[in-house]
Amino acid sequence: MPRRAAIVTPDVPLFIIPHVIQNAIRILGEEVERVTIKKTFMHVYLLSIRTRSVKRELRPEIPHAKYPAQRSKGQRDLA
Repeated sequence: MPRRAAIVTPDVPLFIIPHVIQNAIRILGEEVERVTIKKTFMHVYLLSIRTRSVKRELRPEIPHAKYPAQRSKGQRDLA
């Protein structure tokens, strides 16, 4: 299975780095594998976010997930 390409965001100011990472985690959820930050010049950075695939049975059921997890036979409803 080929690796997914990293999401690269060039020229990010220092004070926006947490917001960019937060948005990536909110969108990708459990699929975030690695976040790399490199300083390019002054207070400007290059962000690289690598993702990986998650097995369907381990994937949580969240509204914005691409493929919601299927329940196991032994799993009960908590509600």
